[in-house]
Formats: sequence, C-alpha cells, structure tokens
Amino acid sequence: MRTRSESTGHPLSRAEVADAVNAWVYRQTGRVIQLSGNYIGKLERGVFRWPSADYRAGLRAVLGVATDAELGFRPVERGSGADSMGPDENDPPTFLPTVGKEVDDVLRRTFLLSASAAGVGMALGLESARHGLNRAVSDGFSVDLDDWHEIVREYGAAAVTHTATELHEMLLVDVLSLQTALGMSSDLTQRRALYKIGALLSQYLAQAVGDLGQHREAMRWWRTSSYAADCSGDRHTMMHVRGRKAIRAIYDGQTPEIIIDEISKSNALIADGPAAGRPSLLAARAQAFALLGRAEEAESSLVALRETFAALPFQMTNDHGWHCWAYPEERVRFAESFVYSHLGDTCRAEEAQSAALGLYPPDSRRGPVQIELQRALCLVTTGDPSQGAGHATTTLEGLPTEHRTRFVVGLGEQVLAAVPTDQRRTRTARELHELLRDHAARERRAIES
Repeated sequence: MRTRSESTGHPLSRAEVADAVNAWVYRQTGRVIQLSGNYIGKLERGVFRWPSADYRAGLRAVLGVATDAELGFRPVERGSGADSMGPDENDPPTFLPTVGKEVDDVLRRTFLLSASAAGVGMALGLESARHGLNRAVSDGFSVDLDDWHEIVREYGAAAVTHTATELHEMLLVDVLSLQTALGMSSDLTQRRALYKIGALLSQYLAQAVGDLGQHREAMRWWRTSSYAADCSGDRHTMMHVRGRKAIRAIYDGQTPEIIIDEISKSNALIADGPAAGRPSLLAARAQAFALLGRAEEAESSLVALRETFAALPFQMTNDHGWHCWAYPEERVRFAESFVYSHLGDTCRAEEAQSAALGLYPPDSRRGPVQIELQRALCLVTTGDPSQGAGHATTTLEGLPTEHRTRFVVGLGEQVLAAVPTDQRRTRTARELHELLRDHAARERRAIES
C-alpha cells in the first residue's frame, strides 16, 4: 500500500509488484522468473510463507525492506502439517509433475539463451494473456484444451517448413505458457490432459534442440517428454513419443541393438495399444533391423506397419502434418525405402522411393531430400560409390544449411559410411566428407556462441 506505481500514482497492484520483481531479478542475476499477481495474492493470504530466494530478494528490493521477516516470510518445518511454502530451490518444477530439478534447470537455461531473441519474452506474455482470456470466456476447461491441441497440430505443420532455430523460439513460449497453465490447474483430469500436451510439445523441442547441436539437452527433453506421456496415462501419446524418440536415435547414430532393445520395452503397448500409436514404433523397429542386415525381421515389421496403416482412420492418413494424429502414406513408403536401401534390395527401394516422391505435399522440403539420399545409398551399395557420394553431395548442397536437420544429415553420414574404405579418397567421397565435416563445425560454433 505504501509503494506507489510510477504510472498511476496509486499503490502498486499485485500484478505491478510481480512485474517489478521479475524485472529486478533479471537485471540483478540474468535469471528469468515468472512471479505472478496470483502468487502475490497467495503470499498475502499466507498460503505460501517461504518463496524462493529470487522471489524474496526481489520483493525486499521492490518493497524497500531489509529482511524477509518484515514481509512476514518465515521458513516452515517440513512435515509439520503447515501449508505449502511455495516454490523453493529444492522443490520439483511446476512444468511437469515431479520431473526433478534437472528439467527445471534445462528449461530455465534454454529460455535464458533465447529470451532476448525474436521477442520471446514479449511473446510469452502475449500468449499467456491469450490463454487466460480463453479460460475467462469459456464455460469450462475444454475450450482451452482444444486450443492446446490446435497448437500441437500447428507445430506438426511448422516442423516441415520452419528451421530448428525458429521452432526452438516458438516452442519455448508455448512450453512456458503450458507450465503456467499447469500451475493454475488442480483437477487431476485436467492436469493429465495438459501432461499429454506437455509430452507432445517436449518431443518437438527435443528434436529442435538436437538439430541445434545441443545433444545432452535434447536427451533431457526426451526424458521429460516420455515422463509426461506416462503421467498422462494416454497410451497413444506414450507410443507416439517412444516411436519418435526411437526414430530420432537412428539418425543420431545410436547403435541399432540399443534402439531395438528400447522398442522391445513397448511390446505390450504395440500389441494392445491403439493402432494410431503404433506406426512410428513399427517403422523404427523395421529401420533398426535393416541397419543390422536382419532382412526377415525388418520385413516382418514392415508388414505390421502396412497392416496398421490400413486400419488407420482416413482423417489420420490424409493429414500430412508431423503430429501424433497424422500418418500419411508417404511415411510408409519412406520406411520401405530406408529398409530396402540398407538391405540392398534396390528394385523395391526404387519402387518405394518413386511412390514417396509422388505423395509428398509441395511444401515438404526435407522429405524428398531424404529420399534422394536413400537413392544415393542404393547407388553406393550397387557398386557405384563415386556416383552415390556425388549424388548425396549435390542433394545436400541443394538444401539451405538451416534446413539440414539430423534427419537429413544423418542419412548423408550413412551414405558416406557405406562407401568402401579403399574408395574414400575419390573426389566425390572427399567432397561429401568435407560437407558433413563443415556442418558439424557449424554446429560446434553455434553451441560455443
């Protein structure tokens, strides 16, 4: 009451106090916090009596006091039966249930890296306000949940056309907005629905972070995605996240044996779960078996993928987005192309490649490039390593650098690996090696900067 607003001259509102604390902490420490007017109200009512160190320091500075006691803050003994003390350094984050401090640290560090880029901080405020208005004008939670589902679908389309940097910045805004939504929801059914959204957004973020070369952080986001999916209890989401993680592992260079072992942990889900969740797991298993040259098992997984695809609803097979509610035919043909290219069955590989290229939508930039890299692999395995390496180099050079994701570069590395050792010194093989080396160097520089 005694601290006046510079803009109105009236006592500071709760929202103004929160904004002032957020700004003070950022100026003093470089850390981004999300103190809200709602939380200030809980402090006033004594619901929370020992906020985090950043909150306490910021409130002391803004309200002009020297000690926490002057603000009425005092620690409460754990297990005393007292009300929750609110956020503290050792508490789990509100982003996902009991994920652990490690995930909160990843979230905070990643946000800080991009807080000044492309107006992320301002965008976060706008998006949080929009979700708040959705809840205010709706007659229940369902309207806002529909909006979150639409956001997931939007990222399914953006994944085809946007760069990893763009996706990274966009996703940070929505992931942090989702964290706020979870903090405001106490109903278990609602929270589980939001856990599902968190799992789907996190797997997009894991892939974007990985494409930016931050592999350790990407693995942490994959863990968050898997944990959130399991907490949601939604088997479709659980299968989708595990399948996407397994496919990504192929292009990140993880050993096929480990990938197959990880997929086997989902055998019960594959057998009894919804058909809509199976495709990515089956495709990943087929591709991993192909990398090992286990043709019979790879073909068996392809058969299961085709049968699953035939059972999917039309709205799913007719949607070209990269989200969990879509699985168009070109992905089946892509899996076939990958498997047959690695097994050396060039006739069936060519059939699958031609079919896939005829199915990709016009805005698909990377899908056709991946198919051409598999054609390059076929050239190498059929006895023309020089032409195969040259075709891979030409294909990669035709794609802008910012669109060379791991799903693309990983295939280029597979082409180079297939070139016999005694032919690695040919001009085309050296050019492919140099292109891939330069890409890796750019990744390292981006991380260091």
